[in-house]
Amino acid sequence: MAIPTTRYGILKNLLGNRVISSKKTTYHCCHIDEIAIVFSESNGTRKVMLPTDLVLEWISAYEFGIINTGMLSRDMRKKMTLHSDWAPFQHGFETHLAAIVSAWSQNTLGLSDE
Repeated sequence: MAIPTTRYGILKNLLGNRVISSKKTTYHCCHIDEIAIVFSESNGTRKVMLPTDLVLEWISAYEFGIINTGMLSRDMRKKMTLHSDWAPFQHGFETHLAAIVSAWSQNTLGLSDE
């Protein structure tokens, strides 16, 4: 397996066809590319599509200390809308985005165990 050298490469390794957890449910990433990340339906959620750039923005905000994993997802969203290039409504899936940030933080190298 090649070692990813970009944040996108790390993110693709972290999410691609994998399940990540939030406080109340799990999310299965069924598709990821440079444009969008798609999560399939799960217990209590419908399909969700997020711009990859938006997700990378949340990861950068985490790395710069603007948001942290101890925050509520709604508080993360409020912070992100102040600093984002994206329209505020794009941050509406804050539980998905917070789960991605949490998975990123738990996997500091961003590499899978495989």
